[in-house]
Amino acid sequence: MRLHHVAVVVSDLECSARFYEQVIGLEQGLRPDLGFPGLFYRLGEEQQLHLMQIDDPCNGHPRPEHGGRDHHFSLSIDSLDRLISRLDEADVPYTKSRSGRAAIFFRDPDGNAIEIIQ
Repeated sequence: MRLHHVAVVVSDLECSARFYEQVIGLEQGLRPDLGFPGLFYRLGEEQQLHLMQIDDPCNGHPRPEHGGRDHHFSLSIDSLDRLISRLDEADVPYTKSRSGRAAIFFRDPDGNAIEIIQ
């Protein structure tokens, strides 16, 4: 068994697409018509990130300050430095992993937590 995709709920697909493409650097993949707006992004050879523009079932529930204590997905990259530069340029706050690993946590425009590990 292996991971196929992770899905996150977004409220503004265009805003989220700019974030995931321009700040994080992901590339879109093909997505079938599922009856609601969304996008697939390629992750590695077979995995995908699915953005779904649907009503948020968690709306109104408080989120932990640190993304590592919240629902999140994690991506690995070769260099945190390049991503940190892009996050700084886009004024996206992030926190370092509390475990001491070479990892950071930040949130997308809808508050979805993302972990990036080097």
